[in-house]
Amino acid sequence: MSGSPEVVHVVWGVSRSESLREALRSQGEKAAVVALCHVLNVGPIDPPEPPARRAWAEANLRDDDPDRGWHEPEAPWVQATSPGVHPVYWVCLSDAAEHASFLAFASRMSGRPFDVVDVTGTGVSASGSSSVRSLGQLRPDEIVASGLHARRRPFSREESEAASAAWSRLRRENAPLRVMRGGRLVSAPLTHFDPALTGQATPGWEPVIALVARTLDHLASDADEPGRGIGDDVLFARILALGKAGTLGVQGAGPGMRDYEVRLPAPGSPA
Repeated sequence: MSGSPEVVHVVWGVSRSESLREALRSQGEKAAVVALCHVLNVGPIDPPEPPARRAWAEANLRDDDPDRGWHEPEAPWVQATSPGVHPVYWVCLSDAAEHASFLAFASRMSGRPFDVVDVTGTGVSASGSSSVRSLGQLRPDEIVASGLHARRRPFSREESEAASAAWSRLRRENAPLRVMRGGRLVSAPLTHFDPALTGQATPGWEPVIALVARTLDHLASDADEPGRGIGDDVLFARILALGKAGTLGVQGAGPGMRDYEVRLPAPGSPA
């Protein structure tokens, strides 16, 4: 219909946007797909200004890829929330990073209408053999086979107001981390994942990257309240901090995860 706003699909994360774009194209859908890149489950969000968040990241995170940096462009947000478009937001609310971005998006929309494709807990395949825990786990063919596009629906004003209120609460708390608890996104200290790291550490020396990978796998599948959405940069930095505190033994010249080794300290001996 003439004058109808342009439909744009919106999702958190570049890799997720690429998978979604391929899935939609295979179904004849040619609308733009916008990737929001702010990692809003980590770092300060009040104010959410890039310089403040970048400074916090440099002080508290440890990126294994120095060329990647802390890059959060504003342009995708402008495109996704422009008055001239009708957004369709794809999200899995059990993933903390996706959940945080969605709440921020709903807040920025300020009550304007948009649609949502909420895939939380849905079947990964047509048989529904396992549930979706993150859009990041889905290949384009799985997005199509699961019929997720058919889940598109309007996000109601009441839902939008609740999402905006939740984001306002999190901004007031302005914690270092936001994690999932009982289906809600809640504030958490920077030390939140320390018990998981020490619980997954072993008495023998191993590369830090091995402990990070094992902990991420544990948080994604084994933990009672999964830590889906946390990045390796947070865990890497916390291992080094635990090493300085003597809670873990850490050795190596760095700078990357493969250049450090980690172990549990021997009983009764310093790390």
